[in-house]
Amino acid sequence: MGTVAPERAGEMGGAEAPAGRPPRSRTRLAGRLFMIACVVVVVVTFRDRLPDPGEIWALMTGAHPGWLIVAVTLEASSMRAYARLIRHLLTAGGAQLTLPRAVAVTYARTAVSNSLPGGQVLSVAYTTRQLRVLGATTPLIAATLVLTAVFSTMTFLALGVAALLAEPSTRAPAAWVLAALSLTVALAVRFRPRGFAGWLARRGGRLRAMVDGLRDARAAISLTRRDAFVLPGLALTNWLLDVGCLVAVCLATGVSVGPNTVLLGYVAAKAAGVMALVPGGLGISEIGMAATFAGAGMTGAAAAAVVAIYRLISYWGVLIVGWGAWLTLNVIATGERPERRPSR
Repeated sequence: MGTVAPERAGEMGGAEAPAGRPPRSRTRLAGRLFMIACVVVVVVTFRDRLPDPGEIWALMTGAHPGWLIVAVTLEASSMRAYARLIRHLLTAGGAQLTLPRAVAVTYARTAVSNSLPGGQVLSVAYTTRQLRVLGATTPLIAATLVLTAVFSTMTFLALGVAALLAEPSTRAPAAWVLAALSLTVALAVRFRPRGFAGWLARRGGRLRAMVDGLRDARAAISLTRRDAFVLPGLALTNWLLDVGCLVAVCLATGVSVGPNTVLLGYVAAKAAGVMALVPGGLGISEIGMAATFAGAGMTGAAAAAVVAIYRLISYWGVLIVGWGAWLTLNVIATGERPERRPSR
């Protein structure tokens, strides 16, 4: 299941607000409250136009089993690609991790992150403990988590830009926004207007911490020129296979929708999920995706059926397998204590 930097290695520092709550936390809380308010407004406004549950159920139960198998296979392959990304970074740092074990850890850490309050922090701690048992050092684990988040986030942003530019209804606004942002950044760097230096200084600590974190990660893991293509490729493959799962679900339900709309709905759901108050974006992601599909002309029942089946596979299915992997990793004696070998 594709996720936007699902387990970040902690938040970077910053000055505290007068009331004691960090500004970043207040902004995030405000964003989450705004998303909840939007959901309430949508439900109240369109309560008389919500799709018939019977029609949704008929579409779900009538889905083509062959395409559902394809969807499940693509979702499993997406998780495998994410596991390969983690394994590749650990191997580059001198540790050894079998692919089945990497897959199990990936499923387990995703289940922790997407189902528990504070799951992102707990997932980082759980992953660190699991990888330490397998012989990885703490700096290598931290570097792996940082670089995994970087590659995952950057490829998702590229996918989001592609989705906005590919969809005719969002192409022009997205192009103007990107052009305005690029021009603003270029002018700020070139002329350094009054107040820009102060703004940069106020955020200098966080920026330095981010740069230091990336520098430490590069020091712990020796990357080759080939890795510069392999690692982003694995991160992008993780997202694209997850999108493929959504496409297969559309085909299973017999819904005709363009690839641009599918990609835009996928990006909207993931972006909304990041702002969600509950773990895994439960509820917010579904509404974001369904609203995008309905706005593109899909009937309400069809949109609801597609979103429900997709989330059953990509969220609930992964959650069940993930907690099964968690039990296996914590009940069965942890073998595979590899000896470290020199970094490349």
